[in-house]
Amino acid sequence: MYYVIYGDVHGCLEEWEELRKLIPKNSFEISVGDILDKGPYPVEALRYAKKNKIFTIMGNHEYKHLRKYWGRKVILDEDQQRVYPQLKQEDFDFIESMPFFLKLNHLTILHGGITNKIRLNNPPLNIMTLLLFLREVDENDKFLPLNHNHPNASFWADRYDGHEGFIVYGHNPFKDVKKNKFAAGIDTACVYGNKLTALVIKNTLKPWDYEIIQVNAKKQYSPLHFEIQNP
Repeated sequence: MYYVIYGDVHGCLEEWEELRKLIPKNSFEISVGDILDKGPYPVEALRYAKKNKIFTIMGNHEYKHLRKYWGRKVILDEDQQRVYPQLKQEDFDFIESMPFFLKLNHLTILHGGITNKIRLNNPPLNIMTLLLFLREVDENDKFLPLNHNHPNASFWADRYDGHEGFIVYGHNPFKDVKKNKFAAGIDTACVYGNKLTALVIKNTLKPWDYEIIQVNAKKQYSPLHFEIQNP
């Protein structure tokens, strides 16, 4: 059994279809989330995941649409205002079924990140939602919000001690796979014109022994308001 984990798709359905042709047959396929928004076919990509039984982790973009559906006070950007009206009841049912993380032996898959203080043993909702957004932490492993100016910030995976096994995640776009001892970041910014990545793992008891499969983006679909980081 192969486990194939896809980075953030963000509506790049054509690239996803192309990438799926390259993976081992009869694989268990998993998405790290953020299938929706930004790209050309966000709703179609979400339905593609459901149709092809691709196990999907909750991303912050799916969660935002879901909270809007629940009637929470959510401000959708211009692109999300285009996407949200296209979502049907069955789409929201699929989003509601998405877990915040998946653990398979020594492998953990989540969307954003984790701190060394978080334990994934029935965590409360506020902790699970943190998994969707976390990028950087301070010297005490506390979550730092986007656009902070903390002088001692670190990317969470550079500090992660491996207590929840080897983590594969997306959320933060890199020019290529970000490789740490206990983690791999596989959002390689396809929607911004870079690459779509799949991580192939043969043995979840040794998930750090992985293969990388990638396809190039056909074009840049979304405007870039920041510099894509080197891993």
